[in-house]
Amino acid sequence: MTEKNGNNNVEDKLRNLYKIKEEIEKELEKKGIRKPDTHQKKKTAKTIYKADYEIEKLAVSINNINNWFDLIIYDIDLSNEKLSHFFELRLSHKTLQEYSNQFGMMHLFRNDFQKAERFFESKNDINSKINQGFLKIIRNDEDANKYFTKLISTHPKNGLVYLTLSLLFLKRKDFYNAYKIIKVANSFLDYSFINMGLNAYEKNFQKALSFLSKAYLEGRAKRFVNLINYYVSLFISDSEKAFSTFALLKEDKTPCINCIKILSNSEKVEPPSYCPFYERILFHTGNPKPYKAENSELYEILFHKYYQEKDIQQFNSYAKKIEQYFNNVPLIFLSSTETTSKKVITDLFSQHKMGIKINLKGPNYYDNLNKVTTDLKTKYQRNFTFFLDLPFYEALRLLFGWRICQYLYR
Repeated sequence: MTEKNGNNNVEDKLRNLYKIKEEIEKELEKKGIRKPDTHQKKKTAKTIYKADYEIEKLAVSINNINNWFDLIIYDIDLSNEKLSHFFELRLSHKTLQEYSNQFGMMHLFRNDFQKAERFFESKNDINSKINQGFLKIIRNDEDANKYFTKLISTHPKNGLVYLTLSLLFLKRKDFYNAYKIIKVANSFLDYSFINMGLNAYEKNFQKALSFLSKAYLEGRAKRFVNLINYYVSLFISDSEKAFSTFALLKEDKTPCINCIKILSNSEKVEPPSYCPFYERILFHTGNPKPYKAENSELYEILFHKYYQEKDIQQFNSYAKKIEQYFNNVPLIFLSSTETTSKKVITDLFSQHKMGIKINLKGPNYYDNLNKVTTDLKTKYQRNFTFFLDLPFYEALRLLFGWRICQYLYR
């Protein structure tokens, strides 16, 4: 007998024994003597990633991405799925101890918040604390306020701590306090693109533009600089600037860019449901979508609607809500010979330098508005049209981009 034949006989015997073993086990299971094995190994499908041009062309060192805000600084617009894969590729030969913060971010963008938190806690440096604060905000942790109070007490001059805290107020649509905190943050950071956003919020558009050249030179968040430049051009009615700025952005496919595609050429685009500004864009272009008053951002329209309907209780309640969001109820009165009510209300990108501005006082907002209107008519012997003159609050959200809105409002 050759060695080969000997091996074949051994294999045949083993196969027969295994077959007999299976038959005996089946017979025992039928009799209830042996329970079936419920801990069989499950086959796990290994995800195979194909080469992706978007990921490959991203020429940012993993060492430069230490916190959530670095994604904005470096204009990283990969989807969360691709972004987590980018981290996975760049971290494949890195140590967990040295790069635990980046590993945490990888898991954060996979929505595995528990793993992300463990990595942030193990690093325990300022970037990981900032990332953990970001995680607490998007996860709606009850101790988020307490966490930031402690973080500010230990790092009172760190701009990124304040910038992260501002997201908590943006999430609540407390735009005024978000603005104040971003202003504090930039007193330490001194980024020109943030100065552009703050001045655009205040509708101080010429001052916002004064930071444009410096913002380009600094090279941070260039996409935001172009976005805010586009919206400023709408407010100052500079169609040439709007056209040239749109040309720089039109090839991008992010939700923020899709909004200006609608404004620029009425292109039919469907931004995601988490984009609260989309509602205003559609209304401005004359294609309003159905809305629910309790979460709508058509503040000017609803404010005027409740007043026209003489719904005193609803108007007072809504005016109080406006005051909570923006710290006051800013109104501008224009002579009715200069404009029509309908035009003023529907143009959400208007800037009126002329006019009489007041802050409407509560709690009897309705009665106080009637009194102001009567007093102006008596004083100037003419009729006036009022409208809600809110800051350009979207500038604050544009600072952070679509990814942050996705986490705050989805």
